[in-house]
Amino acid sequence: MACILLFSNRNLFGIGHTFRSLHMNRNIFFIARRVRPAWIVLVVLVLFGLSAPGRAETLRLLSPDGKYLSAEYHRGDARRPALLVLHGFLQTNEFQTTQSLISNLSMLGYTVLGPNFSLGISDRRQSMQCQAPHNHRFEDDLREIDFWVGWLKNQGHSRVILVGHSWGSQHALGYVEAYPQAPVAAVIAVSLVRTEQAAKVQTRQIAKAQAREAGHDNSLQPYALSFCKSFMATPRSYLSYARWDDKRVIDILARLQERKLPVYAVIGSKDNRIDDEWLHELRRSAQVSVIEGANHFFSSIHEFDLSDRLEALLTRIDATPDGK
Repeated sequence: MACILLFSNRNLFGIGHTFRSLHMNRNIFFIARRVRPAWIVLVVLVLFGLSAPGRAETLRLLSPDGKYLSAEYHRGDARRPALLVLHGFLQTNEFQTTQSLISNLSMLGYTVLGPNFSLGISDRRQSMQCQAPHNHRFEDDLREIDFWVGWLKNQGHSRVILVGHSWGSQHALGYVEAYPQAPVAAVIAVSLVRTEQAAKVQTRQIAKAQAREAGHDNSLQPYALSFCKSFMATPRSYLSYARWDDKRVIDILARLQERKLPVYAVIGSKDNRIDDEWLHELRRSAQVSVIEGANHFFSSIHEFDLSDRLEALLTRIDATPDGK
């Protein structure tokens, strides 16, 4: 007996979610991922008796600071490294690119955990607007990553691979810098962006925020940060993120290279937030691979290209104790 699925475009019909809801196994997903044309009719036969990938669970755990933290969890092979997937700036694990990463990676048999940064809000489940009041700090986000890494250790995982998208990559780098003893085998930085504000704008904003902080002015003020033209934040909140400029990212990559902690950067050639200069800088200390035609979000058929590339990197990391 068989079930026939017809679709014409992956993003239009969300095949990743369809596969997950039908509890497809790795082999069926392997077939679907290798179909490349954007407008086709694909017939997938799903036979009875196939093993199912780990079902998605929603975790809601109390953190040490009293906030509830939520995450999507797929239980996989405890003998393999667990994958901790970090979403982009002000987003959630339901953001399209993040959700695709979680869904597709879980099909490979790994344990996958995709938390939401609380951003100061207990049990946050929705993305935050730039104009919302922001009092959270980058360091708070890192503590939450450490909370989830500790939780994965308690589930029996001795190695964790951090997979970040966009600003989630900065969080991954920040975490391994601040928590050098954490059992992180490697970092995979997808769409690792550079500072998006002009240097003069960044310098002027930082100086103003530092002056406000020195004067104990904790009022909310608008700052340009990441894709936000008006990030309404306290000085402390803004500065904690603004300090993550290009130089700091490159310096940390160099230090991680000295520590022999592998960092893999996966970039789309059509990502308009990344230029050739940034690629050149990344290649100094990270292992960079470029997916032709892909944008910042790896939309449409490039989701499959990204999934293939990540599978190859994970196989490489999994094959060696130090992830090289």
